[in-house]
Amino acid sequence: MEPTIIRRDQHPISRKLMPQEVLKVLYRLHRGGHTAYLCGGGVRDLFLLRSAGDFDVATDAEPRRLKQVFANCRLVGRRFQIAHILFKGGKIIEVSTFRKRSEQEEDGGEGRESLLIKRDNTFGTPAEDAFRRDFTINALYYNIADYTVIDYVGGRADLEARLVRSIGDPDVRFQEDPIRILRGIRLAACLDFRMEENTWQAMIRQREHLLECAVSRSREEIMKMLQRGNTRRAFGMLVQAGILEILLPRLHEFLKCFQEEPEPLWRYLETLDDLRISKGSFSDSVLLATLTAAPVAMFLESASPGDEVGRAIHGFLEEIFKPLAVPRMVRSDTTLLHLALRHMLAAGRRRRKRSLRNSPVFQDALKFLEVYCRTTNEAWKALEDWRHPSRQHRQRRTRKTSLFSPEGATS
Repeated sequence: MEPTIIRRDQHPISRKLMPQEVLKVLYRLHRGGHTAYLCGGGVRDLFLLRSAGDFDVATDAEPRRLKQVFANCRLVGRRFQIAHILFKGGKIIEVSTFRKRSEQEEDGGEGRESLLIKRDNTFGTPAEDAFRRDFTINALYYNIADYTVIDYVGGRADLEARLVRSIGDPDVRFQEDPIRILRGIRLAACLDFRMEENTWQAMIRQREHLLECAVSRSREEIMKMLQRGNTRRAFGMLVQAGILEILLPRLHEFLKCFQEEPEPLWRYLETLDDLRISKGSFSDSVLLATLTAAPVAMFLESASPGDEVGRAIHGFLEEIFKPLAVPRMVRSDTTLLHLALRHMLAAGRRRRKRSLRNSPVFQDALKFLEVYCRTTNEAWKALEDWRHPSRQHRQRRTRKTSLFSPEGATS
């Protein structure tokens, strides 16, 4: 089909907003006689006048050709081979060749038990590539040749309507790659967009197919929801769609214990959203500790008094994180943060305080303590004492001087 061409004077995207590395890749491909488009989330975010984090390039140059054009090129991927163009400072620009529908998609799924795509190295045209993408707002292309934006799927209209809509039949698209369900929810939450109704209903119908995906991909999307903002809404949508019950059943059981709003989990996630604006990013262990703060507190209330606290918390978190195969180091640090929080809230000996301050997790523990204070509106003095130990020490010395110095002695 013929695309809609949005001229330079009809859109807000400027090369001044793009990193120099991206422009170098686009111009080198263009000068080499290749079609070169900026695509995906970078175009979407620049169109919305948002700070863009991902800048991906799509081209008609195949992977072997990209290796010839760029000396600093590394080919990666199994399902679909893409090129990473490496720059100084660790900057990587991802370049993919235009795709088309593979044979297993074109046969309509006949003779196959599952529509899940496991191999996807089929090259095509820009139009075919657009219709292979997940959502309309992610299928806009910025053409470096004439600075226009190319729209094959109505992405501009959905951006203006603030709508997340699947490209093609959503039931089929979510069976081809169920991770699109999580990606769509993350997009709607992060951008504060509405979910198009047919797309939303298909997400609910196809949610069980998430269990067919590699656990690492599901975990990556869940972590992005915790990292990118509007986490409260993202997890609310996971609950509404019945997805949290599939991916994190133990956490879902905790939510069922509460009948009144706001539930403690939501309050913690709202605090996380507020702090992210002023504090920036958090480590994975702080994010997961915040996600599990309310469940762990409830669990400890019902635990046997004779249970060893550290072992009990570790076992409980293992149950929660097992479905997503959270890495052992992250699980371990999350457990340590929960133990550190209990220690920081309790009055302890100076030696133990010194030991915690020297711990590698102390800075994360301090952040977790602030999340706790802001969520519960309690323990602000503990936060101040742990933030400024020298101030507390000076106060102690002042009290000691007033009692035992000649000036403070009584006659």
